[in-house]
Amino acid sequence: MPISERSTHTRPGIYLQSPEVQADPYPTYAMMRDNYPVCQVEPDGRWVVSRFEDVRYIFAHPELFSASGADDLYDFDPDADKQEPPRLIISQDPPEHGKYQRLVNKAFLDKATKPLIPLMRDTAQSLLARFNEETPVDFVEHFAYPYIGTIIRRIIGLDDRQSLAELRQWVELEERVTLPPHDATFVEAFDAAVSRQNRYFMEIMNERRKHPQDDLVTHLVQAEVDGRKLSDEEICGLLCLLVSAGYMTTVHTLSHAVMQLSRKPRILAELLASPQLLPAFIEELLRFCPSVLMVIRTTTQAVSIAGVEIPAGATVMPLLAAANRDPLVFENPDVFDLSRPRIGRHLAFGHGVHTCLGAALARLELRIALETLLDTYTHIACPPDEDLIWVDSLFMRGVSELPVRFH
Repeated sequence: MPISERSTHTRPGIYLQSPEVQADPYPTYAMMRDNYPVCQVEPDGRWVVSRFEDVRYIFAHPELFSASGADDLYDFDPDADKQEPPRLIISQDPPEHGKYQRLVNKAFLDKATKPLIPLMRDTAQSLLARFNEETPVDFVEHFAYPYIGTIIRRIIGLDDRQSLAELRQWVELEERVTLPPHDATFVEAFDAAVSRQNRYFMEIMNERRKHPQDDLVTHLVQAEVDGRKLSDEEICGLLCLLVSAGYMTTVHTLSHAVMQLSRKPRILAELLASPQLLPAFIEELLRFCPSVLMVIRTTTQAVSIAGVEIPAGATVMPLLAAANRDPLVFENPDVFDLSRPRIGRHLAFGHGVHTCLGAALARLELRIALETLLDTYTHIACPPDEDLIWVDSLFMRGVSELPVRFH
């Protein structure tokens, strides 16, 4: 097992939800890697793992670290009927995980990538054409949200059935699920949004059963697992996951890309001179500032990581963002380097059986958006980190708005 030279489980009073850590988590992550690579954090004693090899070990051993705890985030009242369908794949372990992963992989990767390139380009060009160079534009509001929302609506088949504003409201509520406790107002709003979302999904599923098309939903309603069709609840769960997991993560990553281009004019100049470097920029962006900071796992038995004993049934959070800056793996990890060796080795999309299903689509969305942006503008300026409002989330890092001047 991975062994650390300086291992301790002494709780050092780390509170990952503090405003200071949320504004800039990386100094705290570095301190944890150096001194407390496996430790418990405030306020509830969850275990956090911050070194690259240890985080990868957790992903590589689902028999020891179960993904089942992900569904518990949505269980606001164990005694009440659950509005939220189960999040298949993300909360499953092998062998069940593999059955659903194969069918979604086939539909998602084969049907939802290359045919979308014209839509991506047209949408990006249309949104950028509305920008006014004389005044700052909120990049999150006027580009990232509508760009990703338009693509997701096409993948699912929502089209104009659901407004982009309504879809955004739902995914923003999804993001807040990770920050309990939840008051009655939030639970009521969340349940109402989920009911509306499931209604849209049910309408599309029924249409595809009557009139099949060459799309994702048709594949799911026709698919079989262990010789049986998927239930409506299972399909809704898969669609909910694909929308929520693919929306906010890419919105935040697009914002991170603009921030990095604004703060690193040398990198921007390199990309303008050599557009072929854009894939390397995206991989280094995913390593340097991933939108997903951590995931959640539950130990199936007592287990030792880095010489620290973690009991059975404990909640463990592998810190992807900390692992991606581990100096034992990445030389000069706090430097944004387009020439970094093995530039795609990061854990931004997970590892092993739980590698993100939408990774190829996300990379494509980012590449098309940034290609279009760099074809249109050569100068980008946005406020420093300390002047931005960072979203209140334990698991994700992004901004709620991003005023940018494009020239």
